[in-house]
Amino acid sequence: MTSPVTTKRGDSGTTLILGGQRLSKSHPILETTGKVDSLRAHTALLRLQLIEQGNEQQRELVEPLFWLLHCYFLIGTAVNDPECVHPEYRQTDLGEAHLARLESIQTALEGKLALPKSFIVSASNTLSAQADVTATVARELERSLVQLKEEVPAFDVVTILAFVNRLSDSLYIMARFLEQGDHVPVDYGVLE
Repeated sequence: MTSPVTTKRGDSGTTLILGGQRLSKSHPILETTGKVDSLRAHTALLRLQLIEQGNEQQRELVEPLFWLLHCYFLIGTAVNDPECVHPEYRQTDLGEAHLARLESIQTALEGKLALPKSFIVSASNTLSAQADVTATVARELERSLVQLKEEVPAFDVVTILAFVNRLSDSLYIMARFLEQGDHVPVDYGVLE
């Protein structure tokens, strides 16, 4: 079998990272890289669902989500070479401008909605549910970034960690925005 994707070099449970080392697929670098991949896939699904199902107001999230998909490649490159052995593989690094843009996206959305005064028990439609799932994957990535920093102390994770922390909040706000005021707050009376 000749394929540009299937090389068979990973059949033994190891893979080559951008830093040049061959590591077990269970190594924190590869676990974290996998979390970035999951976040990218869920974000892409949300974006496509918005294109196909969203109304005009909801589709304003399509462009910010496309921008986020590109930010994930910056994160993935940094994660896959946490000691920056090969800086030439990086197009750029996540920086303050990226954080500022993410915050401005969230601020703009918050200005368009009234959050309920209680916890949300469930999304109220499939678009907001997908945004909630994506926010959850972002939180998983955040925890994985902390574990990777513990494993590789030289990993400069400060900006990436701040970005991913704010990202999960922004995705949560996107979920509430996609509900268009139809929030499903916790009702403990259901338990009685």
